[in-house]
Amino acid sequence: MNNSEEFDVLRRKYHYRCCICRQPEKVTGTLLPVKGKAAEGDAYCTFPVCPDHHAKYMQGFFTGIEMKKIGISTDDYRNFLSEIAKEREAGDGLSVAEKGSQTKEETIKKIQKAQKMKMPKVHSDYKKEI
Repeated sequence: MNNSEEFDVLRRKYHYRCCICRQPEKVTGTLLPVKGKAAEGDAYCTFPVCPDHHAKYMQGFFTGIEMKKIGISTDDYRNFLSEIAKEREAGDGLSVAEKGSQTKEETIKKIQKAQKMKMPKVHSDYKKEI
């Protein structure tokens, strides 16, 4: 099984929702992987998060509550960030996950479409004064 198939299984396990904010993929856009610890043991695994939380993770702005949700400590988080920095230095400046999220316009369109679907439609008769 390759990485994309494994991540698809993880997305299905989390019901296509961000593991931090629990927003569905249809609203937030494509879910992206972040590294964390499995609850059962010391093994590292990936978790699906929305683009907002992925950016927050990559920039080093995860709070203690967010780190707890993916099962990592502050020291683990610092180690992950240093690994990401090494990957960027070795490559073209983008991590593997960031290369997959370069279609920001598509994500923005999905969010706008979802927001339009949530807006209640007001019938023109309601606007008329009595």
